Amino acid sequence: MDKKFLAAVAVCIVSLTAVAAGTIYLGQKGASFRTSDAEIGKTTEDNRKAAQDIVKQFESEIASEGDRVGLQDEDLLPKDKEEKNVHANGEVKESVTKRKIVDANKENGGKINEDYRGLSSEATAQIATLSFGKKSSLLWPVEGNIIIPFDMESTVYFATLDEYKTSPGIVIQSSRGVAIKAATTGVITKIEESEELGVCISQAIGNDYIATYGQITNPEVAAGDYVEAGQVIGYVAKPTAYYKQEGDNLYFSLSRKGKNIDPLKHIVYED
Repeated sequence: MDKKFLAAVAVCIVSLTAVAAGTIYLGQKGASFRTSDAEIGKTTEDNRKAAQDIVKQFESEIASEGDRVGLQDEDLLPKDKEEKNVHANGEVKESVTKRKIVDANKENGGKINEDYRGLSSEATAQIATLSFGKKSSLLWPVEGNIIIPFDMESTVYFATLDEYKTSPGIVIQSSRGVAIKAATTGVITKIEESEELGVCISQAIGNDYIATYGQITNPEVAAGDYVEAGQVIGYVAKPTAYYKQEGDNLYFSLSRKGKNIDPLKHIVYED
């Protein structure tokens, strides 16, 4: 029952009771002067108390009705049904997507993963469905010899720079124009350019693992694209000034939460 309606009824009853009390008083006054002021006052007071009792009864009923309706809304309405009512007209899918985003970022304390910032909710939801771990495998993005290995504990010689330094990825010998394939299924998170590695493509592959491809030209993908393992994502470019002595190559690295991992622990060697 509507609370406003009940309140209005209660007010009307109080008003009618007051009018009735006044009418009784006037009637008694006109009919007989023997009725004392004390008796009339007592009658009026009784009527007032009766009206207050009615108001209290209605207030109690209103509170009970509100509790009952609240109980129905909270306990009897299924959560999935409630979601559909709130997100009607095709917005249910968006709600599910947002829930997936929240689940995907639980490991980060509810914070948005910086690698995914700027992506659409659909792309972020797709990342949440990906799975990659210590026993997962990667394909060779291009075929060729490794001319600079991964090493973050000691140092590796870089011919063009003529110096030794740590190497967060591997450098695979190749030829300009060779197609570069996605090492595994994933979502492209960003495409950027640096002086050292030229055009780089970053790909989320699941569980916060990121695969990065460098020295690329003519990218075939864009940020937010879902790609399958083996899909062409770009082509080997002319090497930057940092890799002139090494020649045409592809830079490839694997990381998780900012920590670089040797890609060769996951790449499958074929006979």
